[in-house]
Formats: sequence, structure tokens, C-alpha cells
Amino acid sequence: MFIARLKPLLAVLVITIVGGCGPSVAPSQPTTTAAASAAASPVKGGTLRIGYGAEVDNLNAFTSQFLTDIELTMVEGLIVSNDKNEYIPVLAKQIPTVANGLVKTRPDGKLELTWPLQQGVMWHDQTHEFTADDVCFTWKYIVSPGSEVYNRNSYLPISDCRVQDKYTAVMVWDTPSAIYNGLFEAILPKYMLDGKDIVKYDGYNRSPVGTGPFIFVEWKAGEYVRVKRNPNYWRGNQYPYADEVVFRFIPDINTRLNAVKSGEVDFAQLTPPQVKDAKDLPNYNLILVQQNSWQHFDMSIKTPRGAKIFGDKAVRQALFQLIDRKTIVDGVLEGTVQIADTVAPTTSPFYNPDVKKYPYDPAAAKKLLDDAGWKVGADGIREKDGEKLSLTALLSSADAIGKLYWQVIQQNMKAAGVDIKIDTKDAAARSQVWRSGQWEIQISRWVLPADPSVTGLYSCKGSNNMTGFCDPALDQALVASDQELDQAKRKTLLFKAQELLAEDAYSLPIYYNVNPIVISKKLGNFKASGTNLGSFWNVYEWYLGK
Repeated sequence: MFIARLKPLLAVLVITIVGGCGPSVAPSQPTTTAAASAAASPVKGGTLRIGYGAEVDNLNAFTSQFLTDIELTMVEGLIVSNDKNEYIPVLAKQIPTVANGLVKTRPDGKLELTWPLQQGVMWHDQTHEFTADDVCFTWKYIVSPGSEVYNRNSYLPISDCRVQDKYTAVMVWDTPSAIYNGLFEAILPKYMLDGKDIVKYDGYNRSPVGTGPFIFVEWKAGEYVRVKRNPNYWRGNQYPYADEVVFRFIPDINTRLNAVKSGEVDFAQLTPPQVKDAKDLPNYNLILVQQNSWQHFDMSIKTPRGAKIFGDKAVRQALFQLIDRKTIVDGVLEGTVQIADTVAPTTSPFYNPDVKKYPYDPAAAKKLLDDAGWKVGADGIREKDGEKLSLTALLSSADAIGKLYWQVIQQNMKAAGVDIKIDTKDAAARSQVWRSGQWEIQISRWVLPADPSVTGLYSCKGSNNMTGFCDPALDQALVASDQELDQAKRKTLLFKAQELLAEDAYSLPIYYNVNPIVISKKLGNFKASGTNLGSFWNVYEWYLGK
């Protein structure tokens, strides 16, 4: 997968009400009961064998365009999201709220958030202690131009971070933020990275140092990443229970399923069409994790050709109406997922059911293209002003489901005079091309955090807006929603943003994602999460029973 990442709202920065907790998106629930049959008491030792998907691009939790499952075994942040879609403190002792006195309004109207930190936490080198200096160093890197941090925009309202003392960091917010409690999901070691070009520094990006329960051992390119037990983990010497975790890269979905059937792995993510093959395996439990995530069809206007073709809203709407999402959902995915019409999950209080919809309608699509001047040529492909409507789709070689649904889309569009070619690249190379904007069309997965903000993905200068599309009205609604502390008002703004996004036809949601996970019946304390921080949030508690 290529998964870009963004964060049900659980503790908003509230100045006028006590407590600061708002409504949350319903937690991901297993649709197949999978109570682990591991030993009643945690057992120490053993190697956790993870059947992973595509090889990741790097191990920097801030710049990787993959989920941070591997990083979270080694690296920790101030917070993490759990299996209940709640943000909970990790390296922070508490998450600031008005109620606990850690959020205050200054005379100049700015806000100060005080983060008390865990004490006595050592970096993996066992020489340097984690302190407030590391927190402020991390903030300074994130907001710096060119940091390539996936959600950099969310940090920009923080104008200052100061070290109050060794174990207290104070952050100054120029404007209120409804998403502050989901930031700093990783902290960087200042002693190691100060003065380095972090984006390019493989000394960290391929062998990270953290405070987490496991320590990096090796990354064997094309094969696996291996981490070992941190014997000095700050939560107590009983943690972690496992001796090692090995993330084995198995991009081919059939090979991954066979690894499960042969007992070679203790954990693996499968695909919806494989559910029928995995649900009755004798030594495994199957869990269908409802994700805060959707697949979406995008176009880039960052190239002259893309701007010429996709700059026309009629063309965008026509392409949307040439995608038979029902066949993709009921056929390719065998009815295990739900068609998506907007970016908010249907379980979210911010879900707007009344956005403009784009049903599969070849006749309407053909008329839009005809009216826009795209006429069918002698070869059956539409053309205009000497330009063929022949489009290239960017696809990861590890995306087995993508290969199937692009076959459906190719057939849909060919019948309407639109030619689709597929450019398949390995996952890391595909991520680089995506970031450059030098592509034409693609379908990818976006995984939300526990918060419904999509500003980083769809605002004009969003750190993950790689399409080049920009609507000032949409921008205004998105930015305002990120700053709105009143939940009813925020809902109104996010409803408006969803309506504008659908009307603009910049991005077509395809379906909401479900993540089928199989785990060994020996694996204990596994608690699945559907947010962008994934299910490894409590890996220090995982154990293998006898």
C-alpha cells in the first residue's frame, strides 16, 4: 500500500468549556469475533513474526508515506491513538486541557499548552535522556521548510516551543486548534539529529533510535526489518514481553496468505477478497478492522498536460461517472466494503450524506466529454486539439487489489473512448512520483487519524496535496474547521467542506476500507485500531502464549 496519513475528535482545545472532549468517530470494531486463545497470563520471550505488505520507503515516522507500524515498535511520541479511537499520553504524562490547567489564554490572545513529560526515559543508546529539548527540537524540524512531514500544516499554528524545565515543554499557539491533541506522535532524538539534514539522513531514516520497547537491529533490503527487546524500557522491565519482532516484507497477497496457512507468521494483513479463505483457519483468528480510511481517484494538474485536461471540471466529472464503483465493491472486493461518496466515514458525526454523488453513468459521461470538445477518433480514442484522451495511471506493484479494480476501470473508460495505461512501480518509487506531482491519475488509500481533518490533503497548500488543485472557498472552510472549538459549528464547516469537495470534482471517493487481519491464536493483548497510527500502538504488551 501506499498510504498517506492525516487524525473522531476526542479532546479538543477548548477555552470556554471545561474538559475539552468532543464526539469521536465510532471505534473500529471486529466484524468477526476474534478473542485470542493465548495463555491467561502474559508469557515472556519468543519472536513475533509479522507478515507485512510492501517494503516501506523509510523508517522516519514523520516522512514515511506508509503506516508507521514498524516505527512504533521503536519510536514513541507524546501521544498515540488506541483501539477506542482515543488519544492517550505516552511520553507526555498528561494531554493538556483547560480542565487540568495545562491550557491557558495569554493576555495577547495566544494559547499556551504545557506538556509535562515522563521522567527517566532513556534513548536506546542508554546514554542520553529524553527531555523537553527533544520535544522542541522535533517541533522546530517539523515546521521547517522542506521537512517533508506528512502533516506539517497542522503544526504551523504553533509559533514557539520553549523548554520550561528538563521535563516540561510549553507550546504557544497563535490560533486555536481542534487537532492539537493528535500531534507529536513521534519525538526525534536531538543528540543524534541536531545539525543533520534529516530528510536525507539514512543514519536515522533506515535505523531509527527511539525510546520505545524495541531496538532496531537490521533492515535487510527486500526481505525484512528486525527489532529486538529493549531491556531498559521505561515502562518497567516486564515489558516488552516478546524478545524480537520481525517484519517480513511479503508484497504478494497470495504468498502472504500461504505464509499464514503454513504457520510462518503470527500476524498478517490480508485483502477483503481473501476473507473467505482465512475465516476458518484452525490456528488463527480473523478480525475485520473498520478503518478511518477510503480509496480515492485523483488527478494531477501539476504537469502542463494534466492542467490542460483536468483543468476542465466537465472532464473530471465525466471521468468520475465512468468508474463503476458498484462492480468494484461487489465484484473485486466481494461485498466486504461500502461505496464512499465523501471523505468522512459513515460512522463519524461529521459524515455528510447529502454531498453531490457521481453514480456510474456512461451516457452522461459521454455527453459531458462531447460537449467539452473531446470527440471520438478513428481509433476509438477521444481527442481534442490534437491531444488524445489517453491517460496513465500510477500504481504500486504491491497493490494486488488495485490491479484488479484498474481492469474494471480500463474497461469502463475504453467503452467511452478514454484510454487508460498503467504505470506500475515498486511502492517506494511510486511514493516518490506521487510526491512530485508528475503523474496523471491514480487511486490510493488515505487513512485518517482519530480526528476528521483533511486540510493537509485538500487545502491549496496542504502538505499532502500532490494534485495541485486549489479552491479558496474550500480552503476557508477547511482551515476554519481546524480552528473551531464548538463542535456544532465545526460540523457545519466540515459539512460545507465535503459539499465543496464533491462539487469541485477534485477527488472521487471509491470505497471505505476494511482491514482484514489474521492473528495467531497464541497472540495475546492484541487490540486492533483503525486510525492512521495503526494497531501496533500497544505492541509492548503483545505476547505469544504457549
